[in-house]
Amino acid sequence: MENFLNYLIANTPALFIIIGALLLIAALILYLRVKARIRKFIPIDSDIKNRRNYQNKYKEYRKSKKWEDLKNVALKTANNTCEICGKSAQVVHHRTYPANFKDDNLDNLQVLCKDCHYKIHKKQIEHKKKEALLSESVLSGKQHFRIEVREAKNQSKYVVFSELRADEKGRSDDIRIIIFEENMGKVIKAFTKAINYILSRRN
Repeated sequence: MENFLNYLIANTPALFIIIGALLLIAALILYLRVKARIRKFIPIDSDIKNRRNYQNKYKEYRKSKKWEDLKNVALKTANNTCEICGKSAQVVHHRTYPANFKDDNLDNLQVLCKDCHYKIHKKQIEHKKKEALLSESVLSGKQHFRIEVREAKNQSKYVVFSELRADEKGRSDDIRIIIFEENMGKVIKAFTKAINYILSRRN
């Protein structure tokens, strides 16, 4: 017994390293299992992924020499004048966003002042809001929730559950959960179980 204790004392650093490594592996396995379960309930919409990839490519394109040259030609052709109101122009706007930026051309560009550019994008945002098949807001104390039913490009419907928040500096943000109709039954079942648990504890 004494020899065994001496062995443990002599090899304590090595034992800590082995135990630490085993705990890290266990934590990683647990994390992957939890992540997999969450994705079963709340899958990531492929449309959202594609949109993010496109936005990143668009940002890169806007930094390119090709875009800089095309923008300068558009401004020069329009004589630095807004095509809507005739004021001094500062912005070159895409009428439609090309799938392939190699095909971008002058016919697809519109030279605008900042005010007219803002109005165009405001109309686009308002149009997107109208695209929701159903939209409901719930105010409860300091919390503000929004529930929308939308339709993906592949025609599958999904619910967007948002909690609107504002940080200490007054900047707004929203936390979104997206649930597709094929997973609705599982989510409702789990949600109902959670509510029933809370109600049962009150009695």
